[in-house]
Amino acid sequence: MKEYRVAHITTEMRAEGAAAPKAHVLIGTPIVYDTPTTINDPRGSYTEVIKRGALDGADLSDTRLLVGHDTTRIPLARAPKTMQLTVTERGLEMRAELADTESANAAYTAVERGDLDGMSFAFKVPEGGDSYDRATNTRTITRIEKVYEVSLVSFPAYPSASVEARAALTRLADTDRDAVLIKCNKILFKK
Repeated sequence: MKEYRVAHITTEMRAEGAAAPKAHVLIGTPIVYDTPTTINDPRGSYTEVIKRGALDGADLSDTRLLVGHDTTRIPLARAPKTMQLTVTERGLEMRAELADTESANAAYTAVERGDLDGMSFAFKVPEGGDSYDRATNTRTITRIEKVYEVSLVSFPAYPSASVEARAALTRLADTDRDAVLIKCNKILFKK
C-alpha cells in the first residue's frame, strides 16, 4: 500500500563552469528518523515515528520528484539520473537537479521564495514493517519497502529541515478505533 508523509526542502544554486549556465538544484530531507509526527486523517489522528534503519534495503530506484503528488504532470527529476537519494543517519536526503523548463523553474522559484517549503513522500511498508501501540496511540515504522516519489508541498508536517519532535494530539477515546484508523489510512492510499 502507498502512503504519504511530508518534510522540509531548500534550494541550492551551482555553476557548472564559467561558460555553463547555472543549474537549479533542490535539496531536502523528505524522511527524518526518530521524529514523532502527528498524522491527521479524516477520522482522527495518531502519532507516527519512522525508526532509524527503516530505509535499510528500501527500493529507492525509479523514485520521482513531483509537485503535490501530481502524477499527471511531468516529474521534475527522477532517481538515479537527475535526483540522488542518500540514506544517512538522519533519514533520507534528496538532491535534485532540475531541467530548464517552465514548470521546473516555477517550482524552484516557489521554493526559493519560501512559497513551497515542504516535502512529502509516498511509500510502502511491508507486512510486519510497522507496529501500533494503543496505549500511546503511536504507529512505529521499522521498515519501508519502497519510496515511490517525493513531492514539493505547501503544508509540511515537519516545519523545518532540522529534526523536531511534535506533541501528539489527544488520543481518541476508543483505542480500537485508533488501530482501524491506521488501517483505513493504508487502504485509502493503496495502489
